Amino acid sequence: MKIAVILLRWALNFIYFFMKLAPCDNNRVVFLSRQSNTPTDDFLMLKAKLEEIKPDIKIVMFTQRVDGNLKSMLSYGVTTLKSMHHLARARVCVLDAYWPAVSMLKHKDSLAVIQMWHAMGKIKKSGYQSVGKEFGRSSMLAHELRMHRNYDVIIAGGKAFDPFYCASFGVDESVLYNVGLPRMDMLRENTEKCRKQFFEAYPELDGKKLVLYAPTFRKGQRLEPKPLIDAFDFNGRQALIIKRHPNQQLDTDCLGQALTCDKVSTSTVLSVCDCVITDYSAITIEAALLKKPIYFYLFDYEDYISKNGLNVKLFDEFPDSTFTEPEKLMAAISDGRYDHGNYDRFCEKYLPAPGMRATDAICALILDCMKRDKHDAINESIARQNKAGGTMGN
Repeated sequence: MKIAVILLRWALNFIYFFMKLAPCDNNRVVFLSRQSNTPTDDFLMLKAKLEEIKPDIKIVMFTQRVDGNLKSMLSYGVTTLKSMHHLARARVCVLDAYWPAVSMLKHKDSLAVIQMWHAMGKIKKSGYQSVGKEFGRSSMLAHELRMHRNYDVIIAGGKAFDPFYCASFGVDESVLYNVGLPRMDMLRENTEKCRKQFFEAYPELDGKKLVLYAPTFRKGQRLEPKPLIDAFDFNGRQALIIKRHPNQQLDTDCLGQALTCDKVSTSTVLSVCDCVITDYSAITIEAALLKKPIYFYLFDYEDYISKNGLNVKLFDEFPDSTFTEPEKLMAAISDGRYDHGNYDRFCEKYLPAPGMRATDAICALILDCMKRDKHDAINESIARQNKAGGTMGN
């Protein structure tokens, strides 16, 4: 296996050497994502803003999940070669997850690689933090595939997460740009639009207390929320909406009266719900941006610590809102009990600093990297951000 991976890396670098003989197009930006088969809200918002500022910009997007079957892997192989063609010519690359061709290949010095990680924080361990664990990559693959290498700058959330970004990507804190993600802007600015969209799709839910359950991804597992559903009081005055992670299957046989609201996105439900139930997911940060009460259902806490690991000690941060038993969780939601003091301290500690919109900040960085030396553009942007302040409490 190791020899095959090494040969693959050498073969791709050999092919890429000849691709790089083509001249650089200073007007080209490549977006890469393995999160979904369609562009994410973050990518679409950046694209729209870049085209508004610079109408002649050339934007190329490759978005493709790899599901593990042979057909998917072969298709991704073709996509990888296509992405290499554009990486060899582009001035800027923006990605939101690990993309092998970005990390494995030797690029032109002029290419600026911006890692815009898809989560708004690092509540759970990822990348090099979870290497060797059941939910992480093997040590051999991480090393031979050069996991998370070649990043010039990493778009990060609140500064309290910085040590975890560094450990996850194996980088120094000096490459972190703490401005958050574009969809932060969408969440803050589109609340009324989302409410209208949601209640037009589900008018029967208007006036009810809406409880959103949005757990994190668990590798190799199916989402089976039956204990939570059984504990929920379907009394006609409240509704339970379950939104699965895009990479995880949901056991629909146990749904009963619980809803999935497939006509709208998780972000839309988040904008209208009255409270959020999650676990180790970065949706915690999105909910905190909207000031939604957050409850944690950690039914597999010890198991998850063993298989993946956490950066944030949720029982310490939210002692009165973290549960392992669904009955106690639902009782707390029904009673309306909530520790707003701990909630406010968490927001002050972990949310990005208010100020420039994330979309504007990232677009400005992209355009600056297209015009001049990438190191100067990145260093000056990070210096300005650090001078302005890192988190809500700083």
